[in-house]
Amino acid sequence: MSLNADRSYKMKLRDVENAFKYRRIPYPKRSVELIALLAISCTFFLFMHTNKLNSRLKEMEVKLQPSEFSALGLTGNHISGHDAGKHDDINTLHGTYQYLKSTGQLHSLTPQQLNNTAKAEMDRLFFTRCAKVGSESLMEFMENLQQISDFDVDRTGLKKSVRQLSPRQQAERADHIYNSEPGTVYIEHTSWIDFNAFNFPKPIYINLVRDPVERVISWYYYVRNSYLNAIFYRKNPMATLKPTAWFKKNFNDCVRSGDPECQYVPLTVKDYVGNYKRQSLFFCGHDRNCLPFDSPLAIQIAKRRVEEEYAVVGSWEETNITLTVLEHYIPRYFARATTLYPLYQDKLQNRNRNNRKPKIDADVKAMIRRNFTHEYDFYYFCKQRLFKQYIALKRTELERLNLT
Repeated sequence: MSLNADRSYKMKLRDVENAFKYRRIPYPKRSVELIALLAISCTFFLFMHTNKLNSRLKEMEVKLQPSEFSALGLTGNHISGHDAGKHDDINTLHGTYQYLKSTGQLHSLTPQQLNNTAKAEMDRLFFTRCAKVGSESLMEFMENLQQISDFDVDRTGLKKSVRQLSPRQQAERADHIYNSEPGTVYIEHTSWIDFNAFNFPKPIYINLVRDPVERVISWYYYVRNSYLNAIFYRKNPMATLKPTAWFKKNFNDCVRSGDPECQYVPLTVKDYVGNYKRQSLFFCGHDRNCLPFDSPLAIQIAKRRVEEEYAVVGSWEETNITLTVLEHYIPRYFARATTLYPLYQDKLQNRNRNNRKPKIDADVKAMIRRNFTHEYDFYYFCKQRLFKQYIALKRTELERLNLT
Protein backbone atom coordinates (compact mmCIF):
# COMPACT_ATOMS: atom_id res chain seq x y z
CA MET A 1 0.00 0.00 0.00
CA SER A 2 1.38 3.40 -0.97
CA LEU A 3 2.08 6.16 1.52
CA ASN A 4 -0.75 8.33 0.15
CA ALA A 5 -3.25 5.49 0.32
CA ASP A 6 -2.28 4.74 3.91
CA ARG A 7 -2.64 8.42 4.87
CA SER A 8 -6.05 8.57 3.18
CA TYR A 9 -7.22 5.48 5.06
CA LYS A 10 -6.12 6.94 8.42
CA MET A 11 -7.88 10.22 7.69
CA LYS A 12 -11.14 8.42 6.91
CA LEU A 13 -10.80 6.34 10.05
CA ARG A 14 -10.26 9.51 12.12
CA ASP A 15 -13.29 11.16 10.52
CA VAL A 16 -15.49 8.21 11.44
CA GLU A 17 -14.07 8.25 14.97
CA ASN A 18 -14.75 11.97 15.35
CA ALA A 19 -18.25 11.53 13.97
CA PHE A 20 -19.06 9.07 16.75
CA LYS A 21 -17.23 11.11 19.37
CA TYR A 22 -18.94 14.46 18.69
CA ARG A 23 -22.24 13.22 17.32
CA ARG A 24 -25.42 14.92 18.62
CA ILE A 25 -27.92 12.41 19.84
CA PRO A 26 -31.41 13.76 19.25
CA TYR A 27 -33.77 13.42 22.26
CA PRO A 28 -37.43 12.78 21.59
CA LYS A 29 -39.69 15.70 22.43
CA ARG A 30 -41.56 13.57 24.99
CA SER A 31 -38.34 12.94 26.93
CA VAL A 32 -37.73 16.68 27.30
CA GLU A 33 -41.26 17.13 28.64
CA LEU A 34 -40.73 14.26 31.08
CA ILE A 35 -37.53 15.82 32.42
CA ALA A 36 -39.30 19.18 32.86
CA LEU A 37 -42.17 17.47 34.68
CA LEU A 38 -39.76 15.70 37.01
CA ALA A 39 -38.03 18.98 37.78
CA ILE A 40 -41.33 20.69 38.61
CA SER A 41 -42.41 17.74 40.77
CA CYS A 42 -39.16 17.82 42.72
CA THR A 43 -39.55 21.56 43.31
CA PHE A 44 -43.13 21.08 44.51
CA PHE A 45 -42.26 18.27 46.94
CA LEU A 46 -39.34 20.30 48.24
CA PHE A 47 -41.70 23.21 48.88
CA MET A 48 -44.19 20.95 50.69
CA HIS A 49 -41.44 19.48 52.85
CA THR A 50 -40.15 22.96 53.73
CA ASN A 51 -43.68 24.08 54.60
CA LYS A 52 -44.14 21.05 56.85
CA LEU A 53 -40.85 21.76 58.63
CA ASN A 54 -41.97 25.36 59.16
CA SER A 55 -45.22 24.13 60.72
CA ARG A 56 -43.29 21.80 63.02
CA LEU A 57 -41.11 24.69 64.14
CA LYS A 58 -44.19 26.74 64.97
CA GLU A 59 -45.56 23.79 66.96
CA MET A 60 -42.37 23.64 68.98
CA GLU A 61 -42.56 27.40 69.56
CA VAL A 62 -46.09 27.02 70.94
CA LYS A 63 -45.06 24.17 73.25
CA LEU A 64 -42.17 26.18 74.61
CA GLN A 65 -44.49 29.02 75.71
CA PRO A 66 -46.91 27.51 78.27
CA SER A 67 -46.26 30.06 81.01
CA GLU A 68 -47.90 33.04 79.28
CA PHE A 69 -50.95 30.94 78.44
CA SER A 70 -51.29 29.77 82.04
CA ALA A 71 -50.81 33.34 83.30
CA LEU A 72 -54.08 34.30 81.61
CA GLY A 73 -55.89 31.57 83.50
CA LEU A 74 -56.42 29.63 80.26
CA THR A 75 -55.30 26.23 81.49
CA GLY A 76 -55.79 22.77 80.13
CA ASN A 77 -58.78 22.37 82.47
CA HIS A 78 -60.76 24.48 80.01
CA ILE A 79 -59.90 22.24 77.07
CA SER A 80 -62.25 19.38 76.39
CA GLY A 81 -61.09 15.77 76.26
CA HIS A 82 -61.84 15.73 72.54
CA ASP A 83 -59.10 18.34 72.08
CA ALA A 84 -56.57 16.88 74.49
CA GLY A 85 -53.14 16.64 72.93
CA LYS A 86 -54.02 19.22 70.28
CA HIS A 87 -53.42 22.39 72.26
CA ASP A 88 -51.72 24.05 69.30
CA ASP A 89 -54.77 23.48 67.07
CA ILE A 90 -56.41 26.83 66.28
CA ASN A 91 -59.78 25.20 66.97
CA THR A 92 -58.89 24.84 70.65
CA LEU A 93 -58.70 27.54 73.31
CA HIS A 94 -54.92 27.29 73.47
CA GLY A 95 -54.57 27.42 69.69
CA THR A 96 -56.83 30.46 69.41
CA TYR A 97 -54.81 32.25 72.07
CA GLN A 98 -51.52 31.51 70.30
CA TYR A 99 -52.94 32.64 66.97
CA LEU A 100 -54.12 35.96 68.44
CA LYS A 101 -50.73 36.44 70.06
CA SER A 102 -48.71 35.59 66.94
CA THR A 103 -50.78 37.92 64.74
CA GLY A 104 -50.55 40.86 67.17
CA GLN A 105 -54.29 40.91 67.92
CA LEU A 106 -54.07 39.85 71.56
CA HIS A 107 -53.07 43.16 73.16
CA SER A 108 -55.80 45.15 71.39
CA LEU A 109 -58.54 42.61 72.14
CA THR A 110 -61.43 43.88 74.29
CA PRO A 111 -64.86 42.42 75.17
CA GLN A 112 -66.52 45.56 73.78
CA GLN A 113 -65.26 44.70 70.29
CA LEU A 114 -66.87 41.26 70.45
CA ASN A 115 -70.13 41.99 72.25
CA ASN A 116 -73.24 42.42 70.11
CA THR A 117 -75.50 42.80 73.16
CA ALA A 118 -75.20 46.57 72.80
CA LYS A 119 -76.81 46.29 69.35
CA ALA A 120 -80.07 45.00 70.86
CA GLU A 121 -82.92 47.49 70.62
CA MET A 122 -85.20 45.91 73.24
CA ASP A 123 -84.85 43.94 76.46
CA ARG A 124 -85.82 40.52 75.08
CA LEU A 125 -83.61 37.49 74.56
CA PHE A 126 -84.22 35.24 71.53
CA PHE A 127 -82.71 31.73 71.81
CA THR A 128 -82.91 30.35 68.22
CA ARG A 129 -82.34 26.91 69.58
CA CYS A 130 -80.34 24.42 67.46
CA ALA A 131 -81.41 20.79 67.74
CA LYS A 132 -79.23 18.30 69.67
CA VAL A 133 -76.62 20.78 70.92
CA GLY A 134 -77.38 20.61 74.65
CA SER A 135 -80.00 23.34 74.40
CA GLU A 136 -82.33 21.54 76.85
CA SER A 137 -79.67 21.78 79.55
CA LEU A 138 -79.18 25.51 78.97
CA MET A 139 -82.93 26.08 78.81
CA GLU A 140 -83.50 24.27 82.11
CA PHE A 141 -80.64 26.17 83.71
CA MET A 142 -82.21 29.45 82.58
CA GLU A 143 -85.50 28.43 84.18
CA ASN A 144 -83.59 28.12 87.45
CA LEU A 145 -81.96 31.51 86.89
CA GLN A 146 -85.13 33.42 86.07
CA GLN A 147 -86.18 33.99 89.68
CA ILE A 148 -82.68 35.11 90.66
CA SER A 149 -82.09 37.44 87.70
CA ASP A 150 -85.69 38.64 87.37
CA PHE A 151 -86.61 37.48 83.88
CA ASP A 152 -89.27 35.13 82.45
CA VAL A 153 -88.86 32.15 80.12
CA ASP A 154 -91.64 32.11 77.52
CA ARG A 155 -92.39 28.44 76.83
CA THR A 156 -94.84 28.96 73.94
CA GLY A 157 -92.07 28.53 71.40
CA LEU A 158 -91.23 25.06 72.78
CA LYS A 159 -94.44 23.71 71.26
CA LYS A 160 -93.37 24.79 67.77
CA SER A 161 -90.67 23.46 65.49
CA VAL A 162 -90.73 24.72 61.90
CA ARG A 163 -87.56 24.60 59.83
CA GLN A 164 -88.41 27.50 57.53
CA LEU A 165 -90.97 30.21 58.28
CA SER A 166 -92.81 32.27 55.70
CA PRO A 167 -92.42 36.08 55.90
CA ARG A 168 -95.84 36.25 57.57
CA GLN A 169 -94.84 33.66 60.20
CA GLN A 170 -91.58 35.48 60.86
CA ALA A 171 -93.48 38.73 61.39
CA GLU A 172 -95.83 36.93 63.80
CA ARG A 173 -92.88 35.62 65.84
CA ALA A 174 -91.29 39.07 65.92
CA ASP A 175 -94.59 40.63 66.97
CA HIS A 176 -95.06 38.04 69.74
CA ILE A 177 -91.58 38.67 71.16
CA TYR A 178 -91.96 42.44 70.88
CA ASN A 179 -95.28 42.41 72.76
CA SER A 180 -93.94 40.25 75.58
CA GLU A 181 -92.80 41.88 78.80
CA PRO A 182 -89.28 43.33 79.02
CA GLY A 183 -86.94 40.70 80.41
CA THR A 184 -88.51 37.81 78.46
CA VAL A 185 -86.58 34.86 77.02
CA TYR A 186 -88.19 33.31 73.94
CA ILE A 187 -86.93 29.85 72.92
CA GLU A 188 -87.79 28.00 69.72
CA HIS A 189 -86.25 25.53 67.26
CA THR A 190 -86.19 28.06 64.43
CA SER A 191 -83.79 30.06 62.32
CA TRP A 192 -82.59 33.62 62.83
CA ILE A 193 -85.24 36.28 62.11
CA ASP A 194 -84.47 39.79 60.90
CA PHE A 195 -86.71 41.86 63.20
CA ASN A 196 -85.81 45.15 61.52
CA ALA A 197 -87.12 43.81 58.18
CA PHE A 198 -90.59 43.70 59.78
CA ASN A 199 -90.19 47.08 61.53
CA PHE A 200 -89.59 45.62 64.97
CA PRO A 201 -86.65 46.42 67.27
CA LYS A 202 -83.88 43.86 67.47
CA PRO A 203 -83.63 41.45 70.48
CA ILE A 204 -80.51 39.83 71.98
CA TYR A 205 -79.69 36.65 70.03
CA ILE A 206 -77.99 33.57 71.52
CA ASN A 207 -77.47 29.96 70.44
CA LEU A 208 -75.28 26.88 70.88
CA VAL A 209 -73.32 24.71 68.42
CA ARG A 210 -71.99 21.16 68.56
CA ASP A 211 -69.73 18.88 66.52
CA PRO A 212 -71.80 18.32 63.33
CA VAL A 213 -71.33 14.55 63.10
CA GLU A 214 -72.04 14.02 66.79
CA ARG A 215 -75.25 16.04 66.30
CA VAL A 216 -76.63 13.83 63.53
CA ILE A 217 -75.71 10.65 65.43
CA SER A 218 -77.47 12.01 68.49
CA TRP A 219 -80.53 12.87 66.42
CA TYR A 220 -80.56 9.38 64.85
CA TYR A 221 -80.95 7.72 68.26
CA TYR A 222 -83.11 10.49 69.72
CA VAL A 223 -85.93 9.83 67.23
CA ARG A 224 -85.72 6.11 68.13
CA ASN A 225 -86.25 6.79 71.82
CA SER A 226 -89.08 4.49 72.96
CA TYR A 227 -90.44 6.94 75.54
CA LEU A 228 -90.55 9.77 72.99
CA ASN A 229 -92.35 7.56 70.47
CA ALA A 230 -94.83 6.34 73.08
CA ILE A 231 -95.83 9.95 73.76
CA PHE A 232 -96.12 10.64 70.00
CA TYR A 233 -98.38 7.65 69.31
CA ARG A 234 -100.50 8.43 72.34
CA LYS A 235 -101.13 11.92 70.94
CA ASN A 236 -101.50 10.58 67.37
CA PRO A 237 -103.26 7.19 67.66
CA MET A 238 -103.99 7.05 63.92
CA ALA A 239 -100.32 7.46 62.94
CA THR A 240 -98.63 4.49 61.24
CA LEU A 241 -96.46 2.51 63.63
CA LYS A 242 -92.86 2.14 62.56
CA PRO A 243 -91.58 -1.44 62.24
CA THR A 244 -89.46 -3.01 64.98
CA ALA A 245 -86.52 -3.21 62.56
CA TRP A 246 -86.48 0.60 62.30
CA PHE A 247 -86.10 1.01 66.06
CA LYS A 248 -83.31 -1.57 66.17
CA LYS A 249 -81.42 -0.26 63.13
CA ASN A 250 -77.76 0.41 64.02
CA PHE A 251 -76.16 3.65 62.79
CA ASN A 252 -72.96 1.87 61.71
CA ASP A 253 -74.95 -0.52 59.51
CA CYS A 254 -77.19 2.29 58.28
CA VAL A 255 -74.20 4.26 56.94
CA ARG A 256 -72.28 1.29 55.54
CA SER A 257 -75.30 -0.15 53.74
CA GLY A 258 -76.05 3.14 51.98
CA ASP A 259 -79.45 3.46 53.64
CA PRO A 260 -81.09 6.71 52.41
CA GLU A 261 -81.74 7.74 56.02
CA CYS A 262 -78.00 7.94 56.65
CA GLN A 263 -76.94 9.63 53.43
CA TYR A 264 -75.88 13.24 53.90
CA VAL A 265 -75.52 14.46 50.34
CA PRO A 266 -74.05 17.99 49.89
CA LEU A 267 -76.29 20.63 48.28
CA THR A 268 -79.47 18.57 48.75
CA VAL A 269 -82.54 20.57 49.73
CA LYS A 270 -85.18 17.90 50.28
CA ASP A 271 -84.38 15.32 52.97
CA TYR A 272 -85.32 11.65 52.82
CA VAL A 273 -86.25 12.04 56.50
CA GLY A 274 -86.03 15.11 58.69
CA ASN A 275 -82.74 15.04 60.58
CA TYR A 276 -81.71 18.64 61.35
CA LYS A 277 -78.32 18.02 59.72
CA ARG A 278 -78.04 21.71 58.73
CA GLN A 279 -76.70 23.31 61.91
CA SER A 280 -75.88 26.48 59.96
CA LEU A 281 -79.55 26.86 58.96
CA PHE A 282 -80.45 28.10 62.45
CA PHE A 283 -78.11 31.05 61.88
CA CYS A 284 -78.44 31.62 58.14
CA GLY A 285 -82.15 32.41 58.25
CA HIS A 286 -85.26 31.63 56.22
CA ASP A 287 -83.99 32.50 52.74
CA ARG A 288 -83.98 29.75 50.11
CA ASN A 289 -80.21 30.18 49.76
CA CYS A 290 -79.90 28.75 53.28
CA LEU A 291 -81.52 25.41 52.41
CA PRO A 292 -78.88 23.48 50.38
CA PHE A 293 -76.98 21.21 52.76
CA ASP A 294 -73.28 22.01 53.29
CA SER A 295 -73.54 24.93 50.86
CA PRO A 296 -70.57 27.35 50.89
CA LEU A 297 -72.95 30.28 50.34
CA ALA A 298 -75.23 29.30 53.23
CA ILE A 299 -72.20 28.89 55.51
CA GLN A 300 -70.88 32.37 54.66
CA ILE A 301 -74.30 33.92 55.37
CA ALA A 302 -74.47 32.05 58.69
CA LYS A 303 -70.98 33.28 59.66
CA ARG A 304 -71.99 36.86 58.94
CA ARG A 305 -75.08 36.50 61.12
CA VAL A 306 -72.98 35.16 64.01
CA GLU A 307 -70.41 37.91 63.64
CA GLU A 308 -72.88 40.78 63.34
CA GLU A 309 -76.05 39.66 65.16
CA TYR A 310 -75.44 37.08 67.89
CA ALA A 311 -74.27 38.23 71.32
CA VAL A 312 -73.00 34.73 72.20
CA VAL A 313 -72.87 31.44 70.33
CA GLY A 314 -71.65 28.97 72.91
CA SER A 315 -71.00 25.23 73.01
CA TRP A 316 -72.10 22.84 75.73
CA GLU A 317 -68.91 20.93 74.91
CA GLU A 318 -67.20 23.92 76.57
CA THR A 319 -69.72 24.51 79.36
CA ASN A 320 -67.54 26.57 81.71
CA ILE A 321 -66.29 28.83 78.94
CA THR A 322 -69.80 29.29 77.55
CA LEU A 323 -71.27 30.20 80.93
CA THR A 324 -68.40 32.62 81.65
CA VAL A 325 -68.96 34.41 78.34
CA LEU A 326 -72.75 34.51 78.82
CA GLU A 327 -72.33 35.88 82.35
CA HIS A 328 -70.06 38.75 81.26
CA TYR A 329 -71.51 39.57 77.84
CA ILE A 330 -75.21 39.29 78.81
CA PRO A 331 -75.26 39.99 82.58
CA ARG A 332 -78.94 41.03 82.47
CA TYR A 333 -79.89 37.36 82.06
CA PHE A 334 -76.84 35.38 83.15
CA ALA A 335 -75.48 37.18 86.23
CA ARG A 336 -73.74 34.73 88.60
CA ALA A 337 -74.24 31.87 86.12
CA THR A 338 -70.82 30.34 86.82
CA THR A 339 -71.42 30.52 90.57
CA LEU A 340 -74.88 28.94 90.43
CA TYR A 341 -74.25 26.28 87.78
CA PRO A 342 -72.49 23.80 90.15
CA LEU A 343 -75.73 23.62 92.17
CA TYR A 344 -77.52 22.14 89.15
CA GLN A 345 -74.60 20.56 87.30
CA ASP A 346 -75.24 16.87 88.02
CA LYS A 347 -78.88 17.09 87.01
CA LEU A 348 -78.20 19.13 83.88
CA GLN A 349 -75.34 16.95 82.67
CA ASN A 350 -77.66 13.95 82.62
CA ARG A 351 -80.47 15.92 80.97
CA ASN A 352 -79.63 15.01 77.37
CA ARG A 353 -77.59 11.87 77.95
CA ASN A 354 -78.74 8.85 75.94
CA ASN A 355 -77.31 5.81 77.68
CA ARG A 356 -78.66 3.50 74.99
CA LYS A 357 -76.61 5.12 72.23
CA PRO A 358 -73.97 2.57 71.16
CA LYS A 359 -70.39 3.32 70.22
CA ILE A 360 -70.06 4.49 66.63
CA ASP A 361 -67.07 3.17 64.70
CA ALA A 362 -64.34 5.68 63.82
CA ASP A 363 -64.39 4.79 60.12
CA VAL A 364 -68.15 5.46 59.97
CA LYS A 365 -67.68 8.89 61.51
CA ALA A 366 -64.84 9.62 59.09
CA MET A 367 -67.00 8.49 56.17
CA ILE A 368 -69.84 10.92 56.88
CA ARG A 369 -67.54 13.70 58.11
CA ARG A 370 -66.34 14.14 54.54
CA ASN A 371 -69.81 15.37 53.59
CA PHE A 372 -69.85 17.98 56.37
CA THR A 373 -66.82 19.98 55.19
CA HIS A 374 -68.46 23.41 55.26
CA GLU A 375 -70.59 22.63 58.31
CA TYR A 376 -67.36 21.92 60.18
CA ASP A 377 -65.94 25.20 58.89
CA PHE A 378 -68.92 26.99 60.45
CA TYR A 379 -68.72 25.00 63.70
CA TYR A 380 -65.03 25.84 64.18
CA PHE A 381 -65.68 29.48 63.30
CA CYS A 382 -68.23 29.69 66.12
CA LYS A 383 -65.92 28.00 68.62
CA GLN A 384 -63.00 30.27 67.73
CA ARG A 385 -65.25 33.30 68.26
CA LEU A 386 -66.33 31.91 71.65
CA PHE A 387 -62.70 31.36 72.66
CA LYS A 388 -61.84 34.85 71.47
CA GLN A 389 -64.60 36.35 73.64
CA TYR A 390 -63.34 34.36 76.63
CA ILE A 391 -59.69 35.32 76.11
CA ALA A 392 -60.69 39.00 75.84
CA LEU A 393 -62.31 38.73 79.29
CA LYS A 394 -59.30 37.09 80.91
CA ARG A 395 -56.86 39.56 79.39
CA THR A 396 -58.95 42.52 80.59
CA GLU A 397 -59.16 41.09 84.10
CA LEU A 398 -55.38 40.83 84.35
CA GLU A 399 -54.91 44.38 83.08
CA ARG A 400 -57.29 45.58 85.77
CA LEU A 401 -55.12 43.86 88.36
CA ASN A 402 -51.94 45.34 86.78
CA LEU A 403 -50.59 41.86 86.13
CA THR A 404 -49.88 42.26 82.41
